[in-house]
Amino acid sequence: MADKLEWDNEAKERVDAAPFFVRKLIRHKVEKAARQQGLDKITVELLDKVKKKQMDSQK
Repeated sequence: MADKLEWDNEAKERVDAAPFFVRKLIRHKVEKAARQQGLDKITVELLDKVKKKQMDSQK
């Protein structure tokens, strides 16, 4: 597991498009999920999974 995770360009652009006040939270949650899953790269697919999980937990 890498200490520093690599971000796919599309995933980085998507987070950068979010309001500035939530970007840090998004990055934290996504990087935590990646490390828990043993991943070394953040992808759009991972962003979507984390977003879906977050949305489902708020129901």
